[in-house]
Amino acid sequence: MPNKKQAARSLPERLSRALELNGDGIWEWDLSARNLVCSLQIRELLGIPDPAPPDFAEGLLCLVHPDDLERIQGIVANCTPDNCAFSARFQARLPTGAYLWVDVKGATTFDPSGTPSIITGTLTKLSNKQIPEPALIAKIRQFENLAENIPGALNRYLIQADGSQTMDYVSPGFFEITELTPEDIAEDSSKLWQIIHEDDVTQTAASVEHSAITLEKWEQSFRLCTASGAVKWLHGRGRPWRREDGVTVFDSVIIDITDLKEAEESLRKSREMLAQSQKLDAIGQLTGGVAHDFNNLLAVILGNLELLGDTETSAEKNELIETAITASLRGGDLTKNMLSFARQAPLTPVTLDLNQVIEEAKNWIGRALPKTVSLQTALVDQVRSIEADQSSLESALLNLIINARDAMEGQGSLTIESSNVQIDEAFFDMRDEELAPGQYVMLAVSDTGPGIKEDILPEIFEPFFTTKPPGVGSGLGLSMVVGFMRQSGGTVQVYSEPGKGTTFKLFFPVMTDNGKAPEQAGEVAEPASEDSMKLLLVEDEEAVRNTLVKTLAQAGYQVTAAATGDDAFALFQADPTFDLVLTDIVMPGELQGTGLAKALREQWPELPVVFMSGYAREATVHGNGLRPEDIRLMKPVRRNALLEAAKQAMTNQAMG
Repeated sequence: MPNKKQAARSLPERLSRALELNGDGIWEWDLSARNLVCSLQIRELLGIPDPAPPDFAEGLLCLVHPDDLERIQGIVANCTPDNCAFSARFQARLPTGAYLWVDVKGATTFDPSGTPSIITGTLTKLSNKQIPEPALIAKIRQFENLAENIPGALNRYLIQADGSQTMDYVSPGFFEITELTPEDIAEDSSKLWQIIHEDDVTQTAASVEHSAITLEKWEQSFRLCTASGAVKWLHGRGRPWRREDGVTVFDSVIIDITDLKEAEESLRKSREMLAQSQKLDAIGQLTGGVAHDFNNLLAVILGNLELLGDTETSAEKNELIETAITASLRGGDLTKNMLSFARQAPLTPVTLDLNQVIEEAKNWIGRALPKTVSLQTALVDQVRSIEADQSSLESALLNLIINARDAMEGQGSLTIESSNVQIDEAFFDMRDEELAPGQYVMLAVSDTGPGIKEDILPEIFEPFFTTKPPGVGSGLGLSMVVGFMRQSGGTVQVYSEPGKGTTFKLFFPVMTDNGKAPEQAGEVAEPASEDSMKLLLVEDEEAVRNTLVKTLAQAGYQVTAAATGDDAFALFQADPTFDLVLTDIVMPGELQGTGLAKALREQWPELPVVFMSGYAREATVHGNGLRPEDIRLMKPVRRNALLEAAKQAMTNQAMG
């Protein structure tokens, strides 16, 4: 009977014979001694002498087909003390020089320092049914060759019959994209799932599961949140297949499409901005057309009402006339409000100290707020100067204050702030409008109301959008604020937190040059007496023309009227003694108001011209015959404003 030592010595031989009966051979590779020991079956199969000569010092790797060598080296190198087992299929070289498909399973033993010392394993010759299909082999090799050159990664993902999952192969690009390391994947293949964006993980997992069951093509876009904090968009494609042992294999390619997604997002924003711009342009064109005709009607009504007021002696009738005049002026204000959010409101920018505007506004702000709303101001010292239309600025401030008052339902605190701010990089506001880098002055209005719901926040600046009950508010307030700020070269930002309140911030560009105070001129020459002043009036609307003629004649002017710019030019050529031209801008014929002024001034450069229009865009246009000092009136024009404009034009001419 053999002793224990003999039994121990014969155990590897008995184990080897048992494995060989099962079709397996065993081998042991001593890395430190550079020695390879194989069972008889392996030696005979692969032609390895016993003992193995020096050219086998690198172990079985010297028998691996060149196409499979790098992959097998990677599999062996990825072994760790905690994950020492491996398996692989590859082509091994026979003594004849031909190659044979084999299946190798093994495990690496590590010394106390963690250095691999011995690798032990089995080797099995694959049957014809077990050999991978040539087409599939070619496809895998093609993918692996491409892995070094594509802007993405290739990977093989195995799903076992029991549902467990392992990463069998990844290309170098995988680690660059995911910021994981080979050690991360060797330790836990599921770490890829741990960095998929929480909003995408469920859908991505479902798509993988569906393809694994049906073996249909897999394709999915998803986001990763990497260790560096970057959020990357990836797109994966692959087609799973199932091995005879029931394992589902995913051979897939994953490409980083972050740049593409950013380009798509930029294009989407551009399209939205274009659509918004087109919508505003359409509204502006419609509003402008209505304004032109409506203001002409109001001009007739207002002018005739004022003429009636001069002749009427009855107090009761004068009261009715004044009421009608007030209604006409309110109609003109309504048109201007409509034009404001379409960025066509007529503005008169002046140099302003925002703190001074706020201080002066506190007088009327108090009247707009109930005593249960406290008003506070926080104004920075030495605020920079801005250039803006003061009336429109005060109107915007009033709109924000009234909105805050209504949001707080008459209970709370309202704060108005000013500050100098520096914007270092261009950014887009919530309406995707760019604010260029530079220095700005900020006006902020904050309330302690309930805040604005997140789902409606993007809509609050839309024309006619309102959360107020029917009949309370037009929904144009914030739209007009936006239009005014756009025309002023700035923007509006809103910050709101439910339950805590809302802050609107208006950003005005700082004046780059405050300019010098104008030099004191000598005595201003008195304009010629109205009785001796000849005025050429050009207006195509007959009713407006007749009203203006009566108004000017009643003030003592000698008025000659023309219906078109062409007629007016002919009249002036025949009698160039007119002291002043008062002209509409848009008229039928060749010469519009600006063209008429340009043609006349080519012969009479000092001719004073006053322009009128019912269309805001025409009233604010520069060039084409208009000079910066020219007076531009927006219809309907009050009589006093009309007469004052005529006097001012003559005064400017006398000073020039």
